[in-house]
Amino acid sequence: MKKQTPFGPSYHEIISTLEEAALAAGNHIQDAKKRKECLSVQVKSDKSLVLNLDVECQELILAMLASHSEIPIVAEETPSSHSLVDSAESYFLVDPLDGTTSCKRFLYEEGGQVGFGPLIGYVHGGVLSAAVFYSVPHRTLFSAVRSEGAFKSVYDSTGECLEAHTALRVSSERSLKEAGMLFFVSPYGESRIVEHFKNNHVVENIYRFGSFANDSARLAQGFEQVQFQLNAKPWDFSGVLLASEAGCEVYCDPLSRRIPLADWRIESVNPVVILQRGMRDEFFTVCDSIQ
Repeated sequence: MKKQTPFGPSYHEIISTLEEAALAAGNHIQDAKKRKECLSVQVKSDKSLVLNLDVECQELILAMLASHSEIPIVAEETPSSHSLVDSAESYFLVDPLDGTTSCKRFLYEEGGQVGFGPLIGYVHGGVLSAAVFYSVPHRTLFSAVRSEGAFKSVYDSTGECLEAHTALRVSSERSLKEAGMLFFVSPYGESRIVEHFKNNHVVENIYRFGSFANDSARLAQGFEQVQFQLNAKPWDFSGVLLASEAGCEVYCDPLSRRIPLADWRIESVNPVVILQRGMRDEFFTVCDSIQ
């Protein structure tokens, strides 16, 4: 029997499955942590890391998504599935361990600022419609459905739910000059923009914690106010829904077309900025001045 969620009937069954799959994969990582398991590490062709936990968690998640066999799956560790992003209208997005490098370095840490764990999204009719992320170090499950909100649930070390589906909603009280900005350095040009923001005191501070979904969840909780990344992969990108449904604005291809999230069809690389409401015009004015 599926557990209750705060979401309406349109996505109730799907979000329940996503939550259960993310929790199962997250608990698998927790079990490896308890056993003080020696991690197996490989380097992929793009120089990113893949752990045995990536592969094991993906197998768990795919098995649980099999209950929705009519929906195809784009999974990070299954390259043959990646082309579905260009051809399918509806599909699941699976990142079995968002923040692999963070997991490798911080698996045995509790709490803190760095988060990593399973991230699963659902695209319906070409639109990002649901997302779930389980942050292993925080034992916290984040869930979001388009137009229905974002929520968090907190668990204890035994897997007992301590806090179920608390609504996330950020305010719009800060100016850009008071904002904390999270970013990722890629070959697509974040460094140049971020350096200008830092050197000209456009924002209060600039830093980076870990996985894309962790950073999106931090914005959803109001810890920071801006997230900037020009190379979000499809399986990472679903994390933006956590911040968007908590009240942030999301613009894709922010240095050019500036397309709102609701109008964006996911691509192989997804440039994106997430902003607390009220910061859009100032942010883009600064960007235009340095391009």
